[in-house]
Amino acid sequence: MKKIFLAVGITIAVSACATKPINTNTARSTPPERIFAPELMQPGQDKVVLIVARDAGFMGSGCMTAVYLDGRKVSTIDNAEKVTFHVAPGRYILGTGPNPEGKALCRFGAESARRETEIIAELGKPLKYRLALSANGEISIAPTAF
Repeated sequence: MKKIFLAVGITIAVSACATKPINTNTARSTPPERIFAPELMQPGQDKVVLIVARDAGFMGSGCMTAVYLDGRKVSTIDNAEKVTFHVAPGRYILGTGPNPEGKALCRFGAESARRETEIIAELGKPLKYRLALSANGEISIAPTAF
């Protein structure tokens, strides 16, 4: 019986460290000084809205996360923030990982920890992606409805 309680306690403790999704409608936006592609901030009828939101939670909250588009660092994003881009229709590689210009441990493994996913931007179809950190510190990038 003690082993069961111990296992349940450990599971709860570890899952409490994982991050939680945020609502992109109410999340705070990344400030302009951390956006390195100002041309992606210009809306237009010929553009597709791309929202990238970083989860909230204790895990990794002391470090910025880099956001990449086709291998170019376009922003750094903090815990519980979102950044909204306006991209031309087409195929892109959206990436994330530790900020390579971060301080001390925040840049540790910046290249090997990077994750990427293909996105297809189509007019009239906004895209939302979530950056999450697991309890063991691995970052992931995935579509989200939040």
